[in-house]
Formats: sequence, C-alpha cells, structure tokens
Amino acid sequence: MFNPKRLHPITILLELLAVIRQVIVPVALYFIVFAMRDGKDQMIPIEGLMDWIRQYGPMIAIGVILLFSVGASVIKWVRYTYRVEDMELRIEHGLFIKKKRYIPFERIQSLDFSEGIFHRPFGLVKVKVETAGGAKESEAEMSAIKKEDALAIQQLINDAKANKNFTEELTIDKENKETILYKITGRQLLFFASTSGRAGVIISAVVAFGSQFEGLIPFEKIFKGMGELIRTGYLLLTFIVFILFLFAWIISVIITYLKYNDFTLRKVEEDLVITRGLLEKRTTTIPIKKIQAVKITESPFRQPFGYASVAVEYAGSSVEEEKADGMLMPVVKKKAVAAMLQDALPDYVFDLDFTRVPKRAKRRFYLIKMVQALIVTVALSVWLWPYGLIASLLIALSWVIGVLQYRSAGWNITNNQLVIRYRDIQQQTVYMRKNRIQSIKCSVNWFQKRADLATVTTAVMSGGMSSFSIKHVDANEAATMYEWYRPTSVYPENE
Repeated sequence: MFNPKRLHPITILLELLAVIRQVIVPVALYFIVFAMRDGKDQMIPIEGLMDWIRQYGPMIAIGVILLFSVGASVIKWVRYTYRVEDMELRIEHGLFIKKKRYIPFERIQSLDFSEGIFHRPFGLVKVKVETAGGAKESEAEMSAIKKEDALAIQQLINDAKANKNFTEELTIDKENKETILYKITGRQLLFFASTSGRAGVIISAVVAFGSQFEGLIPFEKIFKGMGELIRTGYLLLTFIVFILFLFAWIISVIITYLKYNDFTLRKVEEDLVITRGLLEKRTTTIPIKKIQAVKITESPFRQPFGYASVAVEYAGSSVEEEKADGMLMPVVKKKAVAAMLQDALPDYVFDLDFTRVPKRAKRRFYLIKMVQALIVTVALSVWLWPYGLIASLLIALSWVIGVLQYRSAGWNITNNQLVIRYRDIQQQTVYMRKNRIQSIKCSVNWFQKRADLATVTTAVMSGGMSSFSIKHVDANEAATMYEWYRPTSVYPENE
C-alpha cells in the first residue's frame, strides 16, 4: 500500500464528539451551575447590550466552538494520510502545519486495535502504534481504518521482521497457529467486577471533577453543613456515606463488567493477543520476547477464595496506557496459573518455594504503622470525643496488615530467575528473568541496621521504569541477590 490513504470519514464525527466531551460539556455545566447558584431573581438587571450578551452569549459561544470544531475536524481528516513504504509506516497529518512521521518497522513493537460503537457497523478499528522506548503516549494513532487494512499492515510488519518477502500486495496470513490460553467465564467476570475495588477511584474522580467548579459551587456552605451534621447526626451521616459507597460500587461493577467482557488471551506464534470489551472491543498484542516481568496479584477479597490476577510488564507500552493492557488473566485460580502459562512462557518457572524473611523482622512490619494509627486516633478523639475513639480500630488494623505483610514477604532464585513476593494491601508475586532486570539496589536504614536487615529493590523497563521492593530481608540474603545479579568480570584477574 504505497499510495497514501485517508482515514474513514467517521473520523470527523469522532473528532467532533471528542471536542464536545472535552469542551462543550464543561462549558454547559458551568452555566448550569451558575444559574443554580445565583438564580434569575438575584441577577443584577442591566439593560441594553450587556443584558443581551448575558442572555445569548453562552449559546453563541457554544455555537462558535462547535462550528470551529467541525471545520477543524474536516481539515484534520483531509490532511491525515498513511502509507507503507521502504519498510516504514509513514503518516502525514496536521491542522495548520503538516507533520511527517516515519516509523521504521523494526521500531514497532505492536499494533493495538480497539473497536468502539461507531467502528463496528463499518468494520473499522482504531490503531495505536507502540514502539520501543516506552514513550509517554503511543507513537502514532489512526482513529478509524478498515479492519482488513489494519490486519494487513500488521502482517507486513511481521513478515518484514521475519525477513520474508516484502511486497506491495496486502494479504492476510490466515495460517497463523493460534492457541486460546484463557477465556473469562460469566461467573468469573461477575466475581472480578464485584471485587475490583474501583469504588474509591470513582469517588476520587467525582471529587476531582467537582474541584473544577470551586468558584461556583458553595463548598464552604456545604462543609459547614456537614460539620453541623457530624455533630448532631452520626447515624444519618453513616447512612449517607454507606449509600454513596454503595452507589460508587454499583457503578464500578458496571464499568468493570463492560471493560473486561469476553476477555480472551490467545497465543499467536510468538505473541500474546488479548481481546476484551463489550461497548469498545480492544485488541492488545504483546510480543513474548518483550515481556520484562510476570506479576501475580492476590487481593484481600479474592485471596481467601484462591483467586488471583496475572499481568505482565512489557517493553513498548506507553506510560499513559492503562495497566489493564498488560493484564493476562483478570481472575483465575492461583493453583492453575503455572499450568496455563508454562507452555506460553517456558522461560519462567512458576511452581517453586520461597525463602521467608527472618522472624526478627516481624515487628518492623507493623510497629511504624501502629504508631501512625495511634497519632490519628488521638487527633480524632480530641476533635470528636468520644466518637473519635472508634478510630482506635485503626491500631488493630495496622497490626493485622503488618503481620500479613510479614507472612507474604519472600524470595526465590532459580537459575536465571529472581522472584520476590511482598504485600502492600494486595499480595504481589513478581517473576523476573536476569537479563530483563535493569537494576538491583540494596538499602539499609537505621532500624534495619540494628537487626542486620535490608531492603531489596529491583527495576524493569516497561512503559516507564517499574520497580518492586521486598523489605526487611536478612542482610546476607540481600547480598546473595545482589551478587547473583552483578555481572562477572570479563577480564581474568592478574595472577
């Protein structure tokens, strides 16, 4: 496909909808909140031009923005072209200044596809081009092209990397060997969505959105009213908080269900291919040779039932991409992970035993947390006596978390593989090949030095630099990990 091709015209609509979401909606909410706050009766009557501007100005402003957005979207579509030439994906685009981006095939790690509700009726996909180096965002993005063209480009790139004949003819190789490694069931999806723990994220997003209207929403009056409510109606406040969290949990379940619906992991030759999503179907390709680490996560809600999640850190993913792009198995029985992944990732050893941290490290996992919880308890007790004493439960919770962290901490070295297991709230088990580790750092603080302990931190390259730490390891064992990783000298010592 040496002749330049344009994106599908639906791109104009997609660009316009993006502008509406980013500009029009906040502007409209601004004027709605403005009207709710002041009301027509409180507005100062100004006759003439200013009164006309006040009445019709917002609608004119929105109309001008909408008109400009339509024009800009059309121009962007006309000026955006892509083609394959000289072993490169060449893209030219720009609204006022034309930009050229030539991406050599050898730099392209993967093409990630997604199909939104506007793509599917026309057989289109959105394509993100991921390259080596872990840029802050994707190297390039084609918002709407035919699916067969996207697959053909992917095939050309794969053939070029495999040193096959490169021709102008776009053909799709249908003989790729494909194995389904994992497919989520309805019960697993519902269980995963119910225990995703995204309610806090939704509440934070609502608070962040509300802060954009700080000058319009009377937060001071709201907080003053909340203060009165705290002093007079603890039961009512508790009920309101419960309802808010319940509502946020229901929303999080719906979002997670739609996002991970029909999640499937396949091995296609030397790639892991992930497809997921109900409203927006996404396809992510992860080259096996680019995997830097395998991570098994066990949340407090799933671990008692023997379930875990499996994800990978891989080179070539953009920093701003969601962590879900590296998710291999959203929810799976932990005891089945080794059997399911061993054939796909034969370089990794999943069935092994861990060396625990020493017993003298136990109190160091919970002591500092309990002191912090004590300070919070004292402060709340003074402010909300005697109800603030309920916060003393935080002290017991800190002890429980510390003990669980102590029990989880462990490590293993098997040939050229290092595995560390640790816990914050969730238990993380990270499998790393020696040649994928960027660095290992051993650090000792004053409290650890007295007990001959150390903290070991490893780093691998993914979208950015991902690091993993295990605390309070025996100092000699930390030295063992460090010496295992340290390269041997290539020069013989002088005798």
